Amino acid sequence: MIMTGNFAPLVLAGDSQQVEARAVGDYLDGWAGQDDLRLATVDAIKAILDGAGKLAARIARGSLPGDPGKLVGVNSDQDQQKSIDVGSHNLFVDLLIAAGAASILSEEADAPVAGRAGGLIAVAIDPLDGSGNVGLGAPLGTIFSIVPADSDEPFLRPGNRQIAAGYVSYGNSVDLGFSVGDGVIFATFDPQSGVFHITRRNVKLPERTSDLAFNASVQRHLSAGMQAYVNDAFLGKDGPRGRNFNMRWLGAAVGDLHRILQRGGLFFYVNDRRSGYEKGRLRLVYEANPIAFLCREAGGKATDGFMPVLDIKPQTYHERCGLVFGVSEEVDIVGDYCAQKRI
Repeated sequence: MIMTGNFAPLVLAGDSQQVEARAVGDYLDGWAGQDDLRLATVDAIKAILDGAGKLAARIARGSLPGDPGKLVGVNSDQDQQKSIDVGSHNLFVDLLIAAGAASILSEEADAPVAGRAGGLIAVAIDPLDGSGNVGLGAPLGTIFSIVPADSDEPFLRPGNRQIAAGYVSYGNSVDLGFSVGDGVIFATFDPQSGVFHITRRNVKLPERTSDLAFNASVQRHLSAGMQAYVNDAFLGKDGPRGRNFNMRWLGAAVGDLHRILQRGGLFFYVNDRRSGYEKGRLRLVYEANPIAFLCREAGGKATDGFMPVLDIKPQTYHERCGLVFGVSEEVDIVGDYCAQKRI
């Protein structure tokens, strides 16, 4: 079969002719008012959303123009870099510099990239989380944190100083979750208009969950406390937890975060006994911190297993940390297990 020409989009029962939901940009403009720091924050978020639309379009084309998963180098931690890793890094850095950011810390660069002298904000970003999923149809994401550029080392301060944080999840739709300290907001990208429209405000996590997201293949390497937690969860209603648990694991922290913020759950990727995993695997500044900020805004929690992520002071730009996040009750239960069997 040969298919040519333009095709009308599928219209489902109940679909409206126009998208009437409020644009994210309009919401942000109202939030910023005339406050200089807020205006700078809004400029940075708009730049990231512009980049996300461009990146989403390239992801959607897959390997038609070329192989996005082609290996082209290694990053600061000797992780292999794919063509799409480098391309997304360059895209967001250029847009953020043009938007007036004072500096940008990216997973794909050894040190912060200098931006506009006198800029009021600094942006930490993982341009493409989960790039191992490229070409597989599994979730990918962009995640970012915005902090005041009021010191020589704005990225080496605790995450509780964040002004805003957010992520874009590239899945069967392109979805945004973000907060400027006034609750978590969801939005979806409309490829016809190129605009993110708000779909849900004041997102809140439930009080209890039975959904867990973790890599079960490393269970034998976990600490005694985490092994005890997993074992008791696996016993389900026949064990001390008294209820059955489900497992979800998407292989991209942004994808798991988006699902948990929508439906509840608990995610953990903590330190273990393997070489290179002694301090966990996810990056504190541009992964754990924005996740923790969003969880707090949604009524949840995020810890390294013992202490709140937002209280940790980074020592290096690409520092790793253990991460447990999601529904508050379950995060606290993990902390109890770790405290009782700490090794």
